[in-house]
Amino acid sequence: MIFIDLSRWERVGTYFGALIAMILSYKNIMKYSSSRLKGFSLVELMIVIVIIGILAAVAVPIYSNNVMKAKRSEADAALGSIRTQLDIFWGEYGRYPKERIDEYVIGSSWNDISPGELSGKYFSDSSYTYYGSSNGKVFKLTCTKGNILDYNRTLDQDGVLADE
Repeated sequence: MIFIDLSRWERVGTYFGALIAMILSYKNIMKYSSSRLKGFSLVELMIVIVIIGILAAVAVPIYSNNVMKAKRSEADAALGSIRTQLDIFWGEYGRYPKERIDEYVIGSSWNDISPGELSGKYFSDSSYTYYGSSNGKVFKLTCTKGNILDYNRTLDQDGVLADE
């Protein structure tokens, strides 16, 4: 809202004086605001750029860390599902499968895992391998890192998850 001081023109007693006051006040308003209508100053732009840079410097590492946690969680969940199948095998036969070579989990005779069950956003069925001992008491499940993790993720018969 614009306030116009008409007190000095009221002495003149004409409408012409009020009109002149309105024109002068409009010119004063435009004189002071026209510089603001042209754009932002360099200092204002630099402040905005610095703020955006600080926010990006804080947000990117947090996002990257959360993505890595999601990848590890997917691997851990699939390794847990495979371990459940191995526990069922242990319950039936009193031992773990004795395969001495790293073999893919999908297609093995000792589990009921269907193709595609272990596939997720980051890992496929072929990312998981099983290695059993000759006595059937020890095993190691591995989720191969590929280009996704920094290390292979492993799970043993004791339920210990580790990075190798």
